[in-house]
Amino acid sequence: MPELCTPNRREAKRIQTALRLQQCGLQLTLDKGFDGWTIDDLAGAADVSRRTVFNYFDGKADVVLGPGIEVDQTKVDAFVAGGPTGRLFEDLIVLAHEAVRDRGDERQIALLREAVVTDHRLVALVHARLEEAATGFVECVRQREGDDFPPQQSRLLLKLLLTFFDNALDRVAADPDRTFTEHFDAAIADARSALA
Repeated sequence: MPELCTPNRREAKRIQTALRLQQCGLQLTLDKGFDGWTIDDLAGAADVSRRTVFNYFDGKADVVLGPGIEVDQTKVDAFVAGGPTGRLFEDLIVLAHEAVRDRGDERQIALLREAVVTDHRLVALVHARLEEAATGFVECVRQREGDDFPPQQSRLLLKLLLTFFDNALDRVAADPDRTFTEHFDAAIADARSALA
């Protein structure tokens, strides 16, 4: 029985270490700016070795922003096949939920928002990351809807999703007691209500 528990504890410790590193990176960014600290500073703040930092992250941007946006391939396949609801925007929301799950607690999300808002270098890094994700989402829409589906409509749908993400970040800052997903859903509900 102990062997079965060990990997879970090991994985939980790994996740906690990664979150601690990210939190320290965010705090350093808030205190000194993104370009004002080094990986050695991060290792010292988190009380780990420089090597440990690189066991978890490829560089400073990954530390501060966290892992890239990833969606379970089975959910992508279901989306491309026309599911799960059969309504394009609803199904994009399902993918968006998948993309934000397990992104840290609300306090960490609020710290990330504050760091991005206060450091222009991070704004560019976030923009590049979101553009990469958007390109992937647009390709999924194209595969699902066919080559004739207007690319402008795909981009518009994704910009709407990004607006909901941005609004949810503002809501997390104002009300950290609710989860990011709850705020994201509330932003969508408010938009639906306003457009009804």
